[in-house]
Amino acid sequence: MYVRAALGAGLIAAAGVMVSAVPSAAAAPTGTGCPPAWTLRSVESLAATGNAPVPGRVDAAGNNDGYVCAHPLPDSTCTSFIVTLDLPACPVETIYLYLDNRLSP
Repeated sequence: MYVRAALGAGLIAAAGVMVSAVPSAAAAPTGTGCPPAWTLRSVESLAATGNAPVPGRVDAAGNNDGYVCAHPLPDSTCTSFIVTLDLPACPVETIYLYLDNRLSP
């Protein structure tokens, strides 16, 4: 069970890192450095909700200011992790896509 949970967290982490490396060319940054429909979130606040270590890695690879852009995915996103890894529930309340905020807040 622990191996599956670790694998699931790794898959979620890998998905966050892969998405963070491909910013949308169509979405123009706002004053926060985040595209429209994305929210500026502190790495600390995301870690407090169980969304670690991906936000910190995305921030460290970017401007390392302690903030990232986060976009929540629908609850149904976790279904494949639950089914594939035989988890009792999603490992986090909300799964996000992450981008570094290229501008300082």
